[in-house]
Amino acid sequence: MNDIQKIGFSVRAHRLDRGMTLQQLSDATGLSIGYLSNLEHNTNSPTLANIQRICDALDISFYSLLERNEEKSIIVRSNEREKLISEDSNMILENIDFGLENESFLYMTVEPGGIDEGLCWTHEYDEVGTVFQGRLVLELDNQTFELEEGDTIIIKAHTRHSYYNTGDISCISYWTRCKKTTNEG
Repeated sequence: MNDIQKIGFSVRAHRLDRGMTLQQLSDATGLSIGYLSNLEHNTNSPTLANIQRICDALDISFYSLLERNEEKSIIVRSNEREKLISEDSNMILENIDFGLENESFLYMTVEPGGIDEGLCWTHEYDEVGTVFQGRLVLELDNQTFELEEGDTIIIKAHTRHSYYNTGDISCISYWTRCKKTTNEG
């Protein structure tokens, strides 16, 4: 059964099949990267005019888009991870997208000395990270934590935080973001 509310999964699958980046799809459609990213995560609803622009850019029919929107990825190859941040501050942040509504996954590489001072993050979701290689220093509000290989940390929603690599080798970590859901009853 097709679900028009989840058409973004199909847009992303077709885009990746063609080896297109969000930037390339944005250039081809005239739609912003933010809009397309939100669409692919099904956090906004497209207009028919925008769907037609996307279909034209991907060289597919609207029917094709509807037929594929049920597909879920079960594997994301390393070369399929979408770079969200690259090279800036000696950090690479890659999205691992399985099309899940309430969870997302990130692969983060921070080079030695990497990430500019003063660069802080906050999120509206809890985030759990595990260091797989190297060493990562996290500042959470006014606390500092040093993570070694194998260490795991949770960063609660709305907590101001920053990352640093004070080691001699690249730090590689994996992050899971858990979006909060509300039950209506």
